[in-house]
This record gives sequence, structure tokens and C-alpha cells, in this order.
Amino acid sequence: MSPENNEIRLIFFPGKDQESRKKILHIIKKLIPEDLINIHTNLESLLSDLRKPDDSQRIILIISKTQKDLSNILLLKELLNDQHLIMILPDTTEETMSQAYKLYPRYISHIQKEFKDVKNVLGKMINKLQTK
Repeated sequence: MSPENNEIRLIFFPGKDQESRKKILHIIKKLIPEDLINIHTNLESLLSDLRKPDDSQRIILIISKTQKDLSNILLLKELLNDQHLIMILPDTTEETMSQAYKLYPRYISHIQKEFKDVKNVLGKMINKLQTK
């Protein structure tokens, strides 16, 4: 199904973090229809999706379980600029936060936390985009 102009599509990159993926998917599916969620488990498929022309509003949610994951995501910086990006990071060290801020995310969370904060932020993003 091709999203219409007013639809919101979620691009979800959990990487290889199966535990967080399961928790986040449970949250996401309550907020966005499943057919509007694109899940990517490798950078190649994420890159391909980000490059596709798309008239829908996009929210991108990325889980970075390790510093290496974050470094790989930074390679996609140009494609992530000006996007509604939510990042879930492996830790909150100064180095990690500094790297993540290079992507200009709308929200940053920590992988150890409960994901209630992500649910709230995602819900607000969806509401804001739907009223545009």
C-alpha cells in the first residue's frame, strides 16, 4: 500500500537488539497501523528506504545498542537531516551524546530505560504531524 500525503509512516531500525525491538514494536503498533511501519534490521535496507521518494510524513526511530551501531548510523547523516528522528542510545556518556547530536534528533532516550518516554514523544509527534 502506498501512503497517502496525510499518512504518517514510521521507519524503525532496531538493529540486532531483539529485546528492545519487541518492546518498542508493542508500543508502536498501538500508535500507527502496522502497514505503515517499515522495520529494518540492516543498514542496507534502511539506506534503501531512506532514499525512496516519499510524500508521506516520516518518523524515524533508531535503536543503537553499541557505539559501533551509532558510528554506522552516523554514516547516514545526510539522509537523516531534517527528519523526525528518535534515537535510543546504548548509554548517556558525553561521547555517545555528542555523536548522537550530530544527527539532530528530535528526542533521545537511553536503551536501559523503560520506553514510556518514547511512547509519549512518538504519540506527540504523530499528533503534531496529523494536524499539519
